[in-house]
Amino acid sequence: MQAKIIERGNGYADVGDYVSGDDGEVYTVVSFRGPIFTNRAGNFMHATVELADWADVTDDNEPTCSAELYNLGGF
Repeated sequence: MQAKIIERGNGYADVGDYVSGDDGEVYTVVSFRGPIFTNRAGNFMHATVELADWADVTDDNEPTCSAELYNLGGF
């Protein structure tokens, strides 16, 4: 799945980190694509993510970024 990873003031996620989805799910970052984008709404990067399980999230690996999922239309 493709997502826009939005930094929320606690730094960016790394590959393997959890990010909270805009759909209430949690995802693991598989890879990042392209540069960091900055604008008034916040900093973000594009990434590939996969569905994870909230039961695996602890205080030590709590999501620091959010993810907005999108479809690349076959890309």
